[in-house]
Amino acid sequence: MRITQLDYEYFRDSIEELMSRYREEFSIPVTTNWRDYEYLYRQRMKGMALELRAMIDESSSFVVEEFGRPSLLEAREKVFVILVKEIFRLSNRKAAYLLPLLGISKDISYKTVERLYSDPLVLMILNNLFISSVMRKGISSADTSGDGTGYSLTVTKHYRSMREKDGEFVKEGKFVYSFALMDLATRMYVGYAVSVRSEKDAYHKALEMIGKMRIDLKSIRLDKYYSGQSILDDFNENTMIFLIPKSNSRIRGRRNWREIIRRFMDDPMNYLREYFKRNASESGFSSDKRATGGLIYQRRKDRKETSGFCKGLIHNLMLLHS
Repeated sequence: MRITQLDYEYFRDSIEELMSRYREEFSIPVTTNWRDYEYLYRQRMKGMALELRAMIDESSSFVVEEFGRPSLLEAREKVFVILVKEIFRLSNRKAAYLLPLLGISKDISYKTVERLYSDPLVLMILNNLFISSVMRKGISSADTSGDGTGYSLTVTKHYRSMREKDGEFVKEGKFVYSFALMDLATRMYVGYAVSVRSEKDAYHKALEMIGKMRIDLKSIRLDKYYSGQSILDDFNENTMIFLIPKSNSRIRGRRNWREIIRRFMDDPMNYLREYFKRNASESGFSSDKRATGGLIYQRRKDRKETSGFCKGLIHNLMLLHS
């Protein structure tokens, strides 16, 4: 049956009501059992600790140390210091002072710790670690959920409230943006990127990462900031897309766009059930910020992005043996 623009507009105007009805009928209140949460966090931390050094060694085995004046720290030691610093939210000074407790008997300054965030060898190993975490989990295809967030540079700025007020391009220089594509089966990030420019820039970088790893996206769920027809350019025809069309959208367009609309109109409740699986992404970011904090303290552009990338990497490392 052919859907006319008038049919679609009538349905489009009822979407908010359908979503409210879905929440009333199917939403389950979530209450956090802190005892279970702490137990799970402890188990994940143990799992990560068991293999972290071995994974860093493996990811750095292909890295050739730079020529010139030798560094005080080996490349794998640099990565270990940064990850521990991010996990325990240490300042540069405290991280430098605590090196003996980390099994590194070398004296470095807090400035050296800060410079690790822009070391090209460190960036390479961190990227290798992320890819290794996905490969170890055996993820080659995935039903995914995508979402973005911002890490504040000051304690007085809150990302979600400013994003709701100003849209995607919240005030430049106030946040470091990240975008994660989560595998719903394992809750692992299969694509993750950080940008100081915009959440959309991080989104495109995350898609590039997935392309390089050749992960087959069976389905994707995205929020309203990615609900235009242009989203079809980012995925192949075999990827099933779940989104909520914008209030001024039209039925007219490409065949894939009309198929999305038809699926929604034919069975709204089942469509919304699939769409709201993207809540897992919001839960993932909430967990990340509880684990490593919602602030980034670096000041240089590249170092901000390195710090933000560590947060997504730690998310995967903690779930690797979950």
